[in-house]
Amino acid sequence: MCKQEVKTNTSIKKKKIEKFFRYINRIFDIFAIVISVGLFATVIIQIAGRSIGRPAPWTEEGARFLFLWMVFLGMGMGFRKSESARVTILIDRLPKSMKKISTGVYTLFSIGFFLFMFIYGLGLVAQQINVKEMGSALMIPMWIVGASVPVGAVLGILGVIENLLFHPELIDGGE
Repeated sequence: MCKQEVKTNTSIKKKKIEKFFRYINRIFDIFAIVISVGLFATVIIQIAGRSIGRPAPWTEEGARFLFLWMVFLGMGMGFRKSESARVTILIDRLPKSMKKISTGVYTLFSIGFFLFMFIYGLGLVAQQINVKEMGSALMIPMWIVGASVPVGAVLGILGVIENLLFHPELIDGGE
């Protein structure tokens, strides 16, 4: 196989991976927009209901559940382009060779944290399914809310990988 064929195959694989990440990102961007609009509408209904003296009891629980989904989705989505909170003052002062090591450490710890979140999130969901836990006002299965933890973890892992493959300069503290 000549160098040109290897380059072409690598380019094709990279384009397929980029397409996969674009597709996943688009799906979860839409999901996040739906959740945000739902949260906004729920809070407006809550405010209006309290203003007229007829509060809807489900709005507080609904807002809390939607907010939990928004937090875990946002946390996972924030890792797409290193938009996670971190302190880079020490990393900025390191020599280039040490910065490369810090990239590996950042990646390792981030993926490790998300794996921890995923495993324990699955345990939470399994427990909620086993005990048939339900929301008190909305009467929806609580595993639907608990699923935000492993879903956010998977998004975080995918975000770290996407960042590492396509935006490594952002991990190193660049803009």
